[in-house]
Amino acid sequence: MAKQTTDTVQHFNSISKEILSGDIKPFYLLFGKEHYYIDKLCDLLMDKVLPPEEKDFGQLVYYGSEVSANQVVNAARQFPMMVSRQLVVVKEAQMMKKVEDIGVYFDGIQPTTVLVVCYKTPNDPTRSSRNIDKRTSFYKQAQKVGVVFESNQIPDYRLDRWIEEYARSKGLSIEPMAAKLMVEFAGTDISKVVLELDKLIKLLPEGHKSITVATVEENVGLSRDYSVFELTKALSLKDMRKAFRIVQFFSDSGNRYPIQMILAALSSHFFRILRYHALLQEGIPKSNILSQLGIHPYFGREYDTALRHYPVKKTMRVISLLKDYDQKSKSNSRGNATDGELLQELVLKIADS
Repeated sequence: MAKQTTDTVQHFNSISKEILSGDIKPFYLLFGKEHYYIDKLCDLLMDKVLPPEEKDFGQLVYYGSEVSANQVVNAARQFPMMVSRQLVVVKEAQMMKKVEDIGVYFDGIQPTTVLVVCYKTPNDPTRSSRNIDKRTSFYKQAQKVGVVFESNQIPDYRLDRWIEEYARSKGLSIEPMAAKLMVEFAGTDISKVVLELDKLIKLLPEGHKSITVATVEENVGLSRDYSVFELTKALSLKDMRKAFRIVQFFSDSGNRYPIQMILAALSSHFFRILRYHALLQEGIPKSNILSQLGIHPYFGREYDTALRHYPVKKTMRVISLLKDYDQKSKSNSRGNATDGELLQELVLKIADS
């Protein structure tokens, strides 16, 4: 039976320990939006399932865009030749037309085969994406016959601590503010963060065991992607420097961040702030308000700050601005202004509200 846990790091460590101890299961489904851990487990399995001298004969690697579920099943059901067992790996399985059809293999698993399916759920927040459906018989059977690992993205509020732990695993320390700066520069994509951290480690002078703010500032360039939710947070905190940086990123990203999507998210955010004010005036406790508005308690402080920065009248002015710019974005009243210029103008007016 596959182990289940909501903690990605804990589950990753548990599976890694099993693999390193030689406890190899016949099937692995590795999926989720945090691709770093999927790659790490796949690499570990490719390193440990077969000894080096058997890999030429016993290891098959397929890519989802080039293979069908039927081909994968047929390969997995073959008997290994000249080796004790075979490893069949499907990378980029999200590119397959019907990855769930691999489930027919579960009716007759070949005990001398280790089948690994790596399904990287797209993590671009601006695009719809298909994930592994946990309601399907494929998912439920996979849990029974092997290991199912869901790689969830680490929340941004935990990422600086994750960076500190990663540095410790390398025998180093990193200043707390340097870890926060790494998140600011590299973003929440763990693969990018690790790439930048490994680069920093190589650049440290011999004998130096600490990564400082200066080290990060001097050696890490701004390479991150931003999300609309980070823009709403920056506006809530009146961090206008960051808000303008995010808007510039959206402007430079072409069609990835349509202005109507951004305006809709901003409208939803400020309507929630307005509703928060109304519920406070009704005498409802803050803890109950958070629950009613579907706000995680962790973000309570952010909303407390937003309430101070945007009293009721200011919130209503911002909502009015958002309606105006939504109309501008859809009509000729915008003149020659680009979407990016409209957003920058809007944010400037919100800052002055």
